[in-house]
Amino acid sequence: MHLYDQHQHYKKGFVLNTGMEYRPDNNPLFFRFNYDAVSSNYKSDAGPYQQTNVQNGTLHVNYFIAGAGYRKKAKRTGWYVLGQTGLEQRNYDRVAGNASGYVIEQVSKKQLGFKVAGGFEYYLARHFALVAEPAYYPNVTNYRYSSSNGNLTFSVGFTTTLF
Repeated sequence: MHLYDQHQHYKKGFVLNTGMEYRPDNNPLFFRFNYDAVSSNYKSDAGPYQQTNVQNGTLHVNYFIAGAGYRKKAKRTGWYVLGQTGLEQRNYDRVAGNASGYVIEQVSKKQLGFKVAGGFEYYLARHFALVAEPAYYPNVTNYRYSSSNGNLTFSVGFTTTLF
């Protein structure tokens, strides 16, 4: 879910979290690279204060981020906290008109991205767990034409060892 600002009104959306993790043996610290995709529809009354002139549309935000975390396990359950930084890419449409019709262009903005997350794990086997992860992606670039104040997500999935 994109957090509201004064001009954009977002609906609940979709998040896809993917990651690769390095876990040193017998160490609670771990390192993770994520590709996270967040998408939701919006309705805007921002006029000149928005990045796009589309009043009803979809905002897609991709995060390519890496960082470190701390994990604690007890028998079949575990929890973790994670901080990451990297690239945030915002994608949206913009419409332009000319004498022969309208043109819809895909606009992409890149900026510094951050993620703070915590998670709960339930291990079904030694290297296979169900995961629930709430995460916050703050929009640290506060400029006039910002498209949201950040993203708050909740994902459910699994983690396993591939090799």
